[in-house]
Amino acid sequence: MLDLRKPDRNDHETPAAMSAPAMDGESLLPQSEAQSAPRSAIVVKGLAKRFRSSSGSVQALKGVSFEVPREQVYTILGPNGAGKTTLLRILTTVMRPTAGTAWIEGFEIGRQNIHIRQLIGIVAQENHFDKYLTVWQNLALHAQMHGLEKPVYQRRIQELLERVDLYDRREDYLDDFSGGMQRRVALIRALIHQPKLLFLDEPTTGLDPAARREIWETIQELKRKTTVILTTHYMEEADRLSDYIMILNHGEVMMGGTADELKRRISPPDTYELYLTTPTVTSVLASIADLVHGAHVVDQDLIRFRLNRPEALAEIVRRVEPAQLKSIGLAEADLETVYLSVAQSGFEAPQKGEARA
Repeated sequence: MLDLRKPDRNDHETPAAMSAPAMDGESLLPQSEAQSAPRSAIVVKGLAKRFRSSSGSVQALKGVSFEVPREQVYTILGPNGAGKTTLLRILTTVMRPTAGTAWIEGFEIGRQNIHIRQLIGIVAQENHFDKYLTVWQNLALHAQMHGLEKPVYQRRIQELLERVDLYDRREDYLDDFSGGMQRRVALIRALIHQPKLLFLDEPTTGLDPAARREIWETIQELKRKTTVILTTHYMEEADRLSDYIMILNHGEVMMGGTADELKRRISPPDTYELYLTTPTVTSVLASIADLVHGAHVVDQDLIRFRLNRPEALAEIVRRVEPAQLKSIGLAEADLETVYLSVAQSGFEAPQKGEARA
């Protein structure tokens, strides 16, 4: 058995450390003194994180607050550098915040980390297996690190491997597995101790479509008993799996809601799209400014807007040069458009700073 009792004081632990419920030497409060969260698996209040270096400092998180209901898939979207991984590292007790706090199933980060680590499972962006151990040995080692007795974890590993059709490969080495198979083993590893919360950091990146859909099916099954926190860059994945979506950018919560709510917020039912043959949105938008409202430049050749009056559509067609006009019609909302509106154009929703409470 590994010695897991040494304190951890490093803000930059290796991803492998996220797998082990290592004791940290911090004060442990009884359940009765933990933050009460009858409705929520996670409560986050004003989380901030600043990184300092010789060249200055970077504010990775800027007072983020939100709540995550139990037994749902809660997805966090945002471009690279938005603060997603920093947020997950704080919530999984791998990194300490500069300010603010959070409670995981009623236990406060930084004060009750040992309890939190017993409740969570993590699938990081990298698999981090021991290539000199078989599938079974890798999983057994992880189970031992969580303090499971041998009869318990043997039964649990067999059950999970059978569920993903990998039991017959239990004595093989991970180097012989495809990317999709390795991700399934990583998911099993995170589930061995039956966590109440599962953190999935871009779990399907690099997988082929078939392997990705296998992971999706597993996630959909998991949420019946487990709260899932998901980060992804695949909009189809977020749209299909999420009960709620929060979009981060520059360390702040820009907007939150269900996929349908976010689509309606960016593209109400009476929103039109104007596609141009050349990147001349600025001049075209100026020429129709008196006919539209809520205009938004989506791309160099695409404008979205709402009409001031129904008959304005015909006038817009007359004003735009025929050679410039590619098409015009009602917009079809999709999650990718929502994401790009926030990530690329700096769109600031009226609900900025708020997520589900």
